[in-house]
Amino acid sequence: MRTWQKLLLALVASAGFSILAGVVWFIWLLLTSPSEPEGFGQEHQEQWAVTSCWRDIRDGSIAGTDECSEYAQAHLDFFTDELAADAATTTCNLSRSHLAYARTSSPDAKVLLAQLEEEVRSDCSHPGVSR
Repeated sequence: MRTWQKLLLALVASAGFSILAGVVWFIWLLLTSPSEPEGFGQEHQEQWAVTSCWRDIRDGSIAGTDECSEYAQAHLDFFTDELAADAATTTCNLSRSHLAYARTSSPDAKVLLAQLEEEVRSDCSHPGVSR
């Protein structure tokens, strides 16, 4: 076998291995990624991130949205309708909005809905919520 044939064979073999590794990785992602019917789709993750950010502000863990995770900061503008004069009321509004979304998008996700209902009870009964 000539040198150029050996190089070509090595190149084809490495390309084939790279493609195989990519396919295996993609299948692994599909199998391990949460799915929307289970209640953990992207919309839910965005809402949880933004609500957690405001909850941390309300509880004094952070001073403002500039201290939230990058993920939450990237999605803050999607939830401006829920903003209120204070962090406690904003957190309550976000929790209610997330529960309403989950009831529509994931009505069979009973565990998710129960968790969100508890978050609404907790967030909206906080003493800082304006009535």
